[in-house]
Amino acid sequence: MKFKNIIYLIGAFLIFIFSTLASWYEGGQLRDISWEWKYSAVFSTWLNGPVNEASDILVIDHFVYAAKFEPLFPLLMAASFLFIVLQLSAWLLRNRKTTHIIFLSLMAVGLLLMSAMLLNSPTIGLTLFSGFFGLSGLLTLLLILYRNNQKWMRRAAQRTN
Repeated sequence: MKFKNIIYLIGAFLIFIFSTLASWYEGGQLRDISWEWKYSAVFSTWLNGPVNEASDILVIDHFVYAAKFEPLFPLLMAASFLFIVLQLSAWLLRNRKTTHIIFLSLMAVGLLLMSAMLLNSPTIGLTLFSGFFGLSGLLTLLLILYRNNQKWMRRAAQRTN
């Protein structure tokens, strides 16, 4: 891995840590708004049943609340995480082009599915996440086409020589 890419990776990791802490802090407001527990404490309800007290709320629900109502840091967290995954996959799968393309294809499908799931959300934050995931999925597909186009162009150049 090039030194420049290591610096990018460290920067993205620091942004991820900062935005995670900021999102967690902003999502902590959920504990004070009891009428929102029914709608935003999704994971707590799935795992533990109905939420009756603030102590019943799991930490992951803080991120759900922050994504719905304070989306800046959760979006920054998602973008930096996606960048880290792309960088690490490019580095780990640099000699396995087909495996890398399959990984990117699965990631693009996953991003587009998440976008579709959040498309009709009633909150502006989750609507922004839907757009972010959709755009990220499309850009990942373009990355796949670019990588394949490079391979095809090299093969075409070799055939003409």
